[in-house]
Amino acid sequence: MKNQRLAAIDIGTNTFRLLVAEVHPDARKKNYNITVISSKRTITRLGDGIVHNGWIQEEAVTRSIKALKLFSRIMSRFEVDKISAVATSVLREAKNSSEFLVKVKDITGLKIKVISGREEARLTASGMLIDMPPPKSALMLDIGGGSTELIFMKDGKALAVQSLDLGVVYLADKYMISDPPLTGDLMRMDEEISGKIHSSIKSFKKLVSRNTVFIGTAGTVTALAALSRNLRRFNHNKIHKSILTVDKVRNIFSALSVMPSKERAEHVPFELARLDIIVPGTLILLKLLESFGLRELTVSNYGLLEGALIDLHKKEQN
Repeated sequence: MKNQRLAAIDIGTNTFRLLVAEVHPDARKKNYNITVISSKRTITRLGDGIVHNGWIQEEAVTRSIKALKLFSRIMSRFEVDKISAVATSVLREAKNSSEFLVKVKDITGLKIKVISGREEARLTASGMLIDMPPPKSALMLDIGGGSTELIFMKDGKALAVQSLDLGVVYLADKYMISDPPLTGDLMRMDEEISGKIHSSIKSFKKLVSRNTVFIGTAGTVTALAALSRNLRRFNHNKIHKSILTVDKVRNIFSALSVMPSKERAEHVPFELARLDIIVPGTLILLKLLESFGLRELTVSNYGLLEGALIDLHKKEQN
């Protein structure tokens, strides 16, 4: 039987991502390998300005429709059999979410499923562990545009899931107003991040032990991994499964947070649209590392997108 060509689309607050691939389970159907046929990511900033009035802006809708039209052409070119398109916090919260979903369906034919924070965390966790030996105890982190997901897994099972109301687009809109950001704005951002983390992780702290492996994914984490290795362009093999130390994250934040965006661009040359959100993203990661007393983080270049693809594969096999 011919292996199906599957496609997953991740509709994020900041970035839209497409993955066209074939999924290959192992003999026990416990772990999966993915053969990538095509992948594409576009920063659309769908959540731009939503912090001010709760509405997706028309300019963001236009950028997003353009990206999804491109994705549709790519999927058609590679003769995709089945598609899973999932959306996260921005479409969970936007007042005009329904109108956006209808417009996308009418123009592109794509049916997007808005998933809960818990479902987002579950899919992210399954994707992050691709190509990694499953740790006995793992705290997993996904810093997104609209929210930050925490998942604690033990012996392959998710024991705790938490969706934190901390997203890099929201924080950038609120605090990255001046260029470079004002000291007072950075302090207020620190206070908000620290407060929301402190009130949300008490149950996680009881689960985390000395043997717990901390694993992180998404754009902030992978960009920091690239920065820490002085990469001038994104390289999966040098980023995936690399290690970020708390000291390195602290040093990067101290440097980037006081730079004007023009200077910051020299340090993040491969993703200029991330120049403002890299600062709040780095601070979220730093505060989480400090709050749990963790010294390092293992970087995964996989996450929600790959998890959605595996989930689609499982449904197609049933």
